[in-house]
Amino acid sequence: MNRATHRGLLILEIVLLAGLTGEELVRRIILEAPQPGEALYFASGFVVAALALLRRRYPERLAQLAAAAISVSLVCSAIGYLLQLEAPFAGDAEALALFLLVGACCHRLLPRPAAALAVLGGLAVTAAPKLRYGDQEPALTIAIVWAMLWGAAVAIGLILRDSVARREAALAAARNRERLALARELHDLVAHHITGVVVRAQAAQVVGGDQEMLGEIEKAGAEALAAVRSLVTVLRSPEQAAPTAGGLAEAVETVVEGNELVTVRMAPGLAELPVAAVTVSTVHRVLLESLTNVRRHAPDARRIAVDLTAADGYLRVAIHNDGVRPTRGRRTADGYGLIGMRERIDALGGRLVAGEDGDRGWQVLAELPLPEEES
Repeated sequence: MNRATHRGLLILEIVLLAGLTGEELVRRIILEAPQPGEALYFASGFVVAALALLRRRYPERLAQLAAAAISVSLVCSAIGYLLQLEAPFAGDAEALALFLLVGACCHRLLPRPAAALAVLGGLAVTAAPKLRYGDQEPALTIAIVWAMLWGAAVAIGLILRDSVARREAALAAARNRERLALARELHDLVAHHITGVVVRAQAAQVVGGDQEMLGEIEKAGAEALAAVRSLVTVLRSPEQAAPTAGGLAEAVETVVEGNELVTVRMAPGLAELPVAAVTVSTVHRVLLESLTNVRRHAPDARRIAVDLTAADGYLRVAIHNDGVRPTRGRRTADGYGLIGMRERIDALGGRLVAGEDGDRGWQVLAELPLPEEES
């Protein structure tokens, strides 16, 4: 849930709970002569509503807040029943607060505490009308209505819980797919460096241990280790295999070939720049995922610009499209593809920025560090 949606739901809850509580305060206590049980039940509703709102401020204490709210409601109902306190029908704010807490428990807590608190919450809301207002027919009707609303709160909480579980399963599947892709890439990327080590070692044996040749062997071995360490830290990314040989120009060409909307601008000399294979692979993935996202989320785009430059020790890859700006509230930057790109780039010590660019555009900017001898 994004921040705007979270804020909107919080405001809605405050308005509803404050409105119902204020209505009871004005109508039952200020305008009319309060009966003995009204102050107790009003205080109970106010405390329970406050605890329901606090769950958003302290989500890690949801179980404690829900248990406290249910306890307050049950205790007040028991006191009203034992002392036979008279009061007109009320308690909508308290019931709404309990519904919110029950739904949140079903959504976020582990199964056993969630089930226990949901049952206790249902007991609190269904028993309150009878314990507080007696055996009158309206009390039974209110109990039935609140029981149905409790069931709806439980159902909504379970639906949200299932949605979270599905997303986590999808993320786990993406990680597993990436591990398989990494196994293929490790073979191709590291084989290039290891082959160089073997060839140089053989040459060194022939010439009798030339120091310059041994230095080249050391450098090739270090590159192989760097490639391995970079790749094993990456957990998620698109499934398509990336090229493992050739330079930047070849990597870009394999992605944009045949796409008439794409215009590629590469800084002079960049095509001949000796970039590490793992960097070339990452550039390929960034381009592939970005163009895929353009097709999915900006079908009206008429121009896609790809710019590659190198400055200040970084290789910068910018992909800009002029598609219609995504509608507000639509998921635009949290998909699995961008998650995979960001983690891959972070593993190399770079950074990824994706967002709106102008009134009708979207841009993805990737910055990848270049070794000193390559920049």
